[in-house]
Amino acid sequence: MYFGLSTKDVRKLAFEFAKKMNLKMPAYWTENEFAGIDWFLNFIKRNPTLSIRQPEATSLSRSMNFNPINVNIFMDKYESVITKHKFEAFQIFNLDETGITTVQNPCKIVAQKGKKQIGAITSAERGTLVTMCLAVSAVGNAIPPMFIFPRVNFKDHFIRGGPPGCIGTSNKSGWMQGEEFLKFITHFTNHVRPTIEKKVLILLDNHESHLYLPVIDFCRANGIVLLSFPPHCSHKLQPLDRSVFGPFKKCINQEMDSWLKSNPGKRFTIYDLPAVTTNAILNAATPRNITSGFAVSGVWPFNRNAFSIDEFAPAVVTDIMLHTTENNNEIQSINTEIPSINTITQTPSINVEIAEQRLSDKISPEMVRPYPKVQIHQKIGKKGGRKKGKTAILTDTPEKNELENKAKKKNENIKRKLFNTDKKSKKVKATAIKKQKNKNKTLVIDSDDDEDAFCTICSELYSDSKSGEPWIQCVRCKLWSHEACTPQNYTAYYICDNCEADN
Repeated sequence: MYFGLSTKDVRKLAFEFAKKMNLKMPAYWTENEFAGIDWFLNFIKRNPTLSIRQPEATSLSRSMNFNPINVNIFMDKYESVITKHKFEAFQIFNLDETGITTVQNPCKIVAQKGKKQIGAITSAERGTLVTMCLAVSAVGNAIPPMFIFPRVNFKDHFIRGGPPGCIGTSNKSGWMQGEEFLKFITHFTNHVRPTIEKKVLILLDNHESHLYLPVIDFCRANGIVLLSFPPHCSHKLQPLDRSVFGPFKKCINQEMDSWLKSNPGKRFTIYDLPAVTTNAILNAATPRNITSGFAVSGVWPFNRNAFSIDEFAPAVVTDIMLHTTENNNEIQSINTEIPSINTITQTPSINVEIAEQRLSDKISPEMVRPYPKVQIHQKIGKKGGRKKGKTAILTDTPEKNELENKAKKKNENIKRKLFNTDKKSKKVKATAIKKQKNKNKTLVIDSDDDEDAFCTICSELYSDSKSGEPWIQCVRCKLWSHEACTPQNYTAYYICDNCEADN
């Protein structure tokens, strides 16, 4: 359920369970309120199927959204698409992006035992990210990738030494955007050659660039069907994430380590990434790995029951409807059991003994420490933000119309903001001037010399002025004046009349 127990949690649970069962325990258990380390080591020996593992971090959104309901909705849409168009394995593709950085995670090396720190060379403290977009088919083929560099202008030498047939582009961020995605779809079409009569299916996530309206129009015109995964479910449903990108990251780290050893003293840059990516893709995007990813995700061969109940277990924690239903069932079962208990004709002492015996039989570790469960009134996730995506056939007419309406509303909002720019700019300018004036005001003068300061206009001493009356200082001569005596046409800084006359 992604809420595992650490070694100390297991020892504490053992103490709580022993206390609940009224078992004898060592005195230091009671003092520390958890079992000893010797008990834990023997517990591991008695249960050879258990081991101490390093868990993989999984976001709350993924644990919540990967549930049977979302998976079944996706499987229904996927089954309807492959049935309607009669897609075969060579017509089904998966497309996704991954980030490659110029600073690798060093691979494990052989070193002397007992040495505390082992170093490895990297090009910098923090790397520069380059996005790589890749598409693979269910038969194990891969389309040459596209690289997106964080540069304003793209040059052909950026992809020198890259995989055969690869292309490149650039933008300021180095991330996939709508225009870059349209370029990759065009590149994909040149290799696959889909038509209206022989369509192909692309499975992809709900990234904003994938919902770019010109891309939808291009796909409809060229016989490409787009089906999106449910939000935050790609770690289980997407073939590339299941079996290709993991080995690819390991291979790219090994290639970068080898490059740094072959080029001592030289810094690894983004222009060296395509060359080291060539061998990494050949070793990671193999037909065996690609077809394995499609199989374990239930995409091809189509398998609606590819995921076990245990894989949906993390979603149970936030399953509020199931929680309330189970509570109602428990209440009803308790109400129906109470009359049957009252009909038992036994002495009170025997009833107590039987109740204690039943209680001891029913006690389990789960009763001592229940599974985590979200409260019914608790708000899950943050409020507001971008609207949550959904699994959809993006090239269908209803989905396309919805995207067009969103784009239309967005353009209307932009126009409305442009029309109100003049009014807002005047307000902002006036507010900025007012704030700057307030900054220049000095209501309290601490130094002894400034207590005898006089106004450069009316010659009144500061000590004789009214309490709380604002004074303002010239930025050049550093002399003071009443704010009421000064002209109100200054903007950022106040310059007295004497300094103005000197100019």
